[in-house]
Amino acid sequence: MGLSTPQSAILSAIVFNALIIIALIPLALKGVTYRAVGAAALLRRNLLIYGLGGIALPFIGIKVIDLAVTALHLA
Repeated sequence: MGLSTPQSAILSAIVFNALIIIALIPLALKGVTYRAVGAAALLRRNLLIYGLGGIALPFIGIKVIDLAVTALHLA
């Protein structure tokens, strides 16, 4: 990923995880509404949103936080 230093990489990962946990609490408390949708359509939608988002978002988020940590000389 080309992160600056091991220290900034660890700090960025910790900050990213803390932000994700805080962001997911309201979603968990709110819940989801039931919609009558076929299994194939529901699986396709969930894989697209949560599958690709779960793979791509951490890499992008940690890289952006690492750039900010490096720019602010925090690590």
